[in-house]
Amino acid sequence: MKETIAINNLRTLACDMISNVKSGHPGIALGATPIYLAILKSMKSSAKHSNHILRDRFVLSAGHGSSMLYAGLHLLGYNITMDDLKKFRQMGSITTGHPEVNVCDGVDVSTGPLGQGVANAVGFAVAEKYMASNFNKPDCNLFDNYTFCLLGDGCLMEGIANEALSFAGTNKLNKLIFLYDFNAITIDGSISQTFNQNTIEVLKGYGFNVLEVENGNSVSEIEKAINKAKESDKPNFIIVNTLIGFGSPYEGQAKIHGNPLKEEGLKSLRENLKINTKPFEILPETKEYFDELKETKEKVFEDVVNKLKYYKKHYKKEYKQLLSFFENNSKVEEELENLVFDKDASTRNLSSIVLNHISKNHLNIIGGTADVSASTKAYINDGGNFGPNLYSGRNILYGVREHAMGAISNGIALYGGLRPFASTFFAFSDYMKNAVRMSALMNLPVLYIFSHDSIAVGEDGPTHQSVEQLVQFRAMPNINVFRPCNMEETKAGYLVSLTTQKPLILALSRQVLPYVQSTMQNAMKGGYIISKENMGELHSVLIATGSEVHLALDAQKVLFEKGYNVRVVSMPCMEIFDEQTDKYKNKVIPRNCVSRIAIEAGSELSWFKYVGLNGDTITVNSFGFSAREQDLYNHFNITVENIVNVTIKNIKKNKTKTLSIF
Repeated sequence: MKETIAINNLRTLACDMISNVKSGHPGIALGATPIYLAILKSMKSSAKHSNHILRDRFVLSAGHGSSMLYAGLHLLGYNITMDDLKKFRQMGSITTGHPEVNVCDGVDVSTGPLGQGVANAVGFAVAEKYMASNFNKPDCNLFDNYTFCLLGDGCLMEGIANEALSFAGTNKLNKLIFLYDFNAITIDGSISQTFNQNTIEVLKGYGFNVLEVENGNSVSEIEKAINKAKESDKPNFIIVNTLIGFGSPYEGQAKIHGNPLKEEGLKSLRENLKINTKPFEILPETKEYFDELKETKEKVFEDVVNKLKYYKKHYKKEYKQLLSFFENNSKVEEELENLVFDKDASTRNLSSIVLNHISKNHLNIIGGTADVSASTKAYINDGGNFGPNLYSGRNILYGVREHAMGAISNGIALYGGLRPFASTFFAFSDYMKNAVRMSALMNLPVLYIFSHDSIAVGEDGPTHQSVEQLVQFRAMPNINVFRPCNMEETKAGYLVSLTTQKPLILALSRQVLPYVQSTMQNAMKGGYIISKENMGELHSVLIATGSEVHLALDAQKVLFEKGYNVRVVSMPCMEIFDEQTDKYKNKVIPRNCVSRIAIEAGSELSWFKYVGLNGDTITVNSFGFSAREQDLYNHFNITVENIVNVTIKNIKKNKTKTLSIF
């Protein structure tokens, strides 16, 4: 009886939050609360140790159910006050419209875009397997946490969810428990119009242990299914039959999905649920129930805390290594300084050299490609392949699942201690754009290694030739985009990635590039003078990235011969350059030199803040063609001859102009 009161009071509390701000999603909060409570009861988790590495994880893939999540965390003693609940969805509140990690205590992952959370949960499970295989001992099963994920019909329709579920089944991630809030309703109405798959057979086909709970209001039945799932050697999928908007006047109807209940609707809800409370009131029975649950959970979690203490005492070497996974990688710069490569090479090959060099001393670097490791070279040569036969393998074979790969990488990073990388062709990064965006939004140190970075892919044609991808990601907040021209700039990209808490993209060439001399320290500034002008007045600044830097250097020599005094700036990372002081930026690109030419085999849209209205661009502003690399460069006028001609013309045009851009 007390549990029923607690469930229904949790339902009304969640709806009070929504109605108070006149924004939110009462449908899931009313229908799925018993599932959520069963998960809370089953999890090894603690409000006192909300970020403990050994805790169970919870992913609310159906992130629009956030009011339910916050209400439950508040009642369990997490750092969420009643005032926070009343400020739901308001400016500056920690109780945001969709859950945000590092904003609200007890939230393990930011969710909202449907299906992303499913793949994040798979990432958590991958990380658990990897950590367990590296650190567990016969007398101390240190890493054995479960990942619970609550998803809905919308999540299951998204392609990313099916990519991730297929991957999870293939890799037998048995510490993974999905609970499907099956109410058969989406915003547009019954799913019979859009989604009539046999989910049980589909999930069995993926390699899941599939269970079903008929009564979605029975916490005990859901708990029994969870306990049975924990006995499985497969990932688990529990279908829970529910009613959207349970207890409201709109029970079972699509309109309750995202429409806050008004005063009469809330009154009817309380009558139907037999909860006689004022708005935001918590009944004594509810408080007592959650206090008892909190006490039980804290006692259970004491065993987890003591397990780590035991491990620290008896396995000092391994414990020290575990701690190193969470350190700031301060030795990486020294390790990279000793790595020298002064020959012509593609930057994808240089990346491979750096990855394999740095991985030797950092066992927390793991990752993989979307079936293109032979092409992107993103592979740890002696790392083994992650899977049921070798969970300590450092190379994750994602198959052709780009979108899931990105979101799984986010889950791996969120788990803690691990530095994941994910790799594919740059043009195919479009498949995983939302996952990369979530990396940036969550401030996760995921390294994206994208090769085949321009029209230089050649004969494969415009479907494989990235043109707009650089500017697409440069427009994204909180991410560094590196397009290196040589080993030193490639090293700088890895160093930034491994020593900061934000995602980084390496855009790498397939084609061999001529050796260009520079330093890693200069490249760490994002943009720098790679070749100075001669003595005297500076006529123009050539700014280039990646595979076009050597063309700018060759053009500089010709311009010198013609009497024009120009410098060449390499700009591997605009984001980092923009963070430098005004003094440094003016030193590299002087305000009083208005003739500035940007050279890049991609869209011009990134460049106007540097070249201004009086500069010029030599770029690619259309899709490419199926042709040889050199024919494409000639067609788009990315040649030494054209750089020289455009520069001279621009210098003459701007002879008397000045312009400040910083």
